[in-house]
Amino acid sequence: MSPPKLREPARTMFVSYAQNFEDVILWRALKHVALGFYVDIGAQDPVSDSVSLSFYQRGWRGVHVEPVAQYAQKLRAARPDEQVIEAAIGRSQKMIRLFEFPDTGLSTASEAIAQMHIAKGFSNRSKEVACIPLSQLLDAQGDRPIHWLKIDVEGMEQDVIESWPPSLVRPWIVIVESTKPNSREASFTDWEPKLLALGYEFAYFDGLNRFYVSVGQPELKAEFGIGPNLFDDFSVSEHSQFARQSRSKIERQKVGIALKNEMIAAHQVQVAALKASVSGLREKADAAKRELAAVYSSTSWKVTALVRGMKQPKHSAGRVLEHALIWINRHPGLKGRVRRAIRYAPRWLQQRMLAFARPGVPRVNVTWALEPDPAVFSEWETLVSNTDRK
Repeated sequence: MSPPKLREPARTMFVSYAQNFEDVILWRALKHVALGFYVDIGAQDPVSDSVSLSFYQRGWRGVHVEPVAQYAQKLRAARPDEQVIEAAIGRSQKMIRLFEFPDTGLSTASEAIAQMHIAKGFSNRSKEVACIPLSQLLDAQGDRPIHWLKIDVEGMEQDVIESWPPSLVRPWIVIVESTKPNSREASFTDWEPKLLALGYEFAYFDGLNRFYVSVGQPELKAEFGIGPNLFDDFSVSEHSQFARQSRSKIERQKVGIALKNEMIAAHQVQVAALKASVSGLREKADAAKRELAAVYSSTSWKVTALVRGMKQPKHSAGRVLEHALIWINRHPGLKGRVRRAIRYAPRWLQQRMLAFARPGVPRVNVTWALEPDPAVFSEWETLVSNTDRK
C-alpha cells in the first residue's frame, strides 16, 4: 500500500496585473494593511495593466479617475462597489479638451503630446471633459487614510500636483509616471520639487515610475530600493503586459518554427526529387549497360572485330582485301563466283582492286592510297585479269 500523499498548505499568491510590477512594490510595503484604500488617477482598464486589481481582490477598495468614457464604463461594470469619476484632474475647474487615442492608453489633455502621437500615425478624436482639482478629490474622501495614490496622466503630472494644495490629505505612498510617453526620457524635474515640498521623500524608481513615501510614514521607506524578486512571492497574470509580450514572443517563435518546418519540407521534396532523378539515371545507365552487353555478344560485333581493331583506314582496307583473298584461296570452288561478281561490279570498284593489285600504276586516279602486302599482288592481279578476259 502506497503512503498517503501529503497536501501542501494552501496559500494565496499575489498576482500582478500592473504594467511594470507597480502593484508588487506597493504590496510589499502595504501588505500588513487589511482592507486598505487607494486613489487611482488615470486608471484606464479594470484588468489589463491595472495597478489596483490585486488589491481589490484582497478586499481593498478605492476611487478611480478616468476621463475616457470607454474605460470609465468598463470600470463601472467590473467594479460596481467602487467610485468611478469620469473627469480629468488639474488646476482648471471647467471643461478641458481631451485628445483620445482609442485602445492605446495614450489619451492626454496635452496638445503638444497629442500632436507627437498624431505625427506617429495614431488615430485620435477630441472631446470636452470636466476637470476638477486634486484637492477637491482628496478632501472628498474624508478622514479615511489613503494608502496609495497613483498619478498616470500622460504628460499632465505637473498640472495634477499643482492642483493638490490647499488640501492637507497626504496619502502614505504616491506613485507618479516620470518619463515622457513611450520614452525613457525623464519628465519629473519640474514637478518633483513641488511634490517633495508637500511632505514626501523619494523612495524608488522602477524605470517608468517614481515612488514617494510620506514623511508621516517613514517606516515604509525601508521596503523600497530593490525591484520585484523571488521573495515577493508573486505570479504574473495572463492579462499583464509581460504575459501578453511573452505570448506574442511565443507566437512569433511558433511562426518562425512553422516557416523553418516549411523550408525543411521543401528541402526534403527537393532531395526526394534528386534521389528520383539519380535513380532514373541509374536505371538508364543499367539499361545502357544491358544494351552494350547485347551488342558485345551479337554476331555482327564478332564479325566486325577485325575491322574495329585496325587503327588506320588505309591499312584497314588493305587488311580486308588481304583476308578476302586468303579466304577465296581457301575456298577454290568460290573463285568462279567471285570472278563473275567482280565482272558485274562498278567500274570504280574494279579500278580500286586493280590499284590494290598494281600499286603505283599512274593511269588509275585513286583517292585512297592502299599499301597491301606485296605477297598478295600477283594473286589479285591474276584474279582481276581473269575477270577482265571473261
